[in-house]
Amino acid sequence: MLKKVIFLFLVFLAGCTNQKAPKEVPVTTDPDAKSLAAPPKPAPSPWTTSSYAPKEGESEGRKFVRFVTNGNFTNKTQTNGYLYAEVIVDKKSAGIFLHEFNKSNPAEKFSKPVQINMVNSQGEKLQMTSARSWNSSGGISIERNNNDYSQFRIFLLKSKGTVTVEIKDSGNKNYHFSINTDGFSDSFTKL
Repeated sequence: MLKKVIFLFLVFLAGCTNQKAPKEVPVTTDPDAKSLAAPPKPAPSPWTTSSYAPKEGESEGRKFVRFVTNGNFTNKTQTNGYLYAEVIVDKKSAGIFLHEFNKSNPAEKFSKPVQINMVNSQGEKLQMTSARSWNSSGGISIERNNNDYSQFRIFLLKSKGTVTVEIKDSGNKNYHFSINTDGFSDSFTKL
């Protein structure tokens, strides 16, 4: 009896392991079928949106877009010193803040006009002169009264990719950094 059970078990085991391979079935694709894969997410914009502190009587402060980058500066004693640059643009004004050596250092203050030269990846140029500080803490204000703000805003809106910036002051300091304009238009229109 035991021999019969072992024999049946071996026959059963042999039958299970000798299965035929399944037939290959050709796969046809419908050219009209849409892919179920999710579309790739766009890269995050390098431009962040924030708000100024609200003025008295306001519930919300005015919004602005901000871009930060690294660059370098040169003066009489320093060549290729580290520069942390911030660019702020709102619906009424724009400012550039230059921090030498460390981003936690205060923004540079300029007592005389500075020359701002910008070149976009298409080779278009914009030149401006600013004689005003953003505020008493420093920074460069891009003024509305001489149309520089409008030119600056339009230049960033129409530029694609990288804009190189050079800022010269009368004290022989030169600042160099780049602005990535990708995402500026979308961020600015949400203000």
